[in-house]
Amino acid sequence: MAAGIIMVAHKSGGPMMDIVIQDEGVQNGFLAAKDDEYAEIIKEILSLTPTERNEIRTRAKESVDRFSEEEFSKCFLQAIGSLFV
Repeated sequence: MAAGIIMVAHKSGGPMMDIVIQDEGVQNGFLAAKDDEYAEIIKEILSLTPTERNEIRTRAKESVDRFSEEEFSKCFLQAIGSLFV
């Protein structure tokens, strides 16, 4: 995603909960669970216009900032801050 690859991930655990966003109008990748779903999604991606694919790529690149060391440190310190008060 950070490199602008359009993600097609398994519809489970981390990808579904934290990584791939599939809200209406805000999509940074795709999720599938069965072989036929993967095939349909790949077909859909190939039928997107270059502009639509670039929009997904841009959102994907922007979304990876949630997993940066800086973001982790900030959230970690917020989570443990009350332990030291």
